[in-house]
Amino acid sequence: MISLGDPIASNAVLSALQINSRDKIISIKEKANADSNFVITHIIKQIIHEKNRLCLVNFHNPIEHYQSIGKKLGYDLLKAVDDGLVKVIEPIKDIVENIGCEDSYLQENKENIVKDLYFNIKDCVNALKTDGKVVYLLIDDLSHLHDLDIDIKHTLLFVHYCISLTDREDVCFILNNHVSTHTDNIISKNLDYVADVNVKVSSLKTGKSQDVTGYLNVRRGNDLSCYHYKAFDRGIKTFRPGESIHHLYK
Repeated sequence: MISLGDPIASNAVLSALQINSRDKIISIKEKANADSNFVITHIIKQIIHEKNRLCLVNFHNPIEHYQSIGKKLGYDLLKAVDDGLVKVIEPIKDIVENIGCEDSYLQENKENIVKDLYFNIKDCVNALKTDGKVVYLLIDDLSHLHDLDIDIKHTLLFVHYCISLTDREDVCFILNNHVSTHTDNIISKNLDYVADVNVKVSSLKTGKSQDVTGYLNVRRGNDLSCYHYKAFDRGIKTFRPGESIHHLYK
């Protein structure tokens, strides 16, 4: 297995993000034709390397996906689960397994759906023993609440509930959101105002390129860092605009 070393110093994506425990709320925005999954899997790499705790609320990919990518990046997510460092909540999977049960997420009352999910998350976060470490709540991704027919009012209510968990000094909140509709944009703009770090992954405006996959923008307050990124089978390269040839072929 690849040695993690210091992932922030040695990994191009983590070096661009510079995530630390003072970043209480991190918003990741995935524009229509882009895929921000590489940001999620790299942040998980840093969390596990630092022996912090993780509550992963997974709407989007099967846990085997994160495990497979994690192995390529040098960490073992399932081992971290077995060791009690990571807990996983899979709402969509739970719905399929509990169709017909009164206490499932699939209810007529949408407020009850988000409340039940929140209390499940809260129990998960509280169950993780910190031992002086940070607990990260990571949701991938929020837009799948639409699949449960949750309207914008109750989606924002759910986000507010989750943000309230960061009142605890040792809890940070990471939220990935696919943005393609007007509703997605409203939610995304609300997150822009409260997040300590805003990460945006978007495709090239000029179409496809052999040298560049898309844009990675990282904003902290008024400080904006802009990168291009190139996706490979076993990793991601990030570089400043105009530096693609140098970074891809050095």
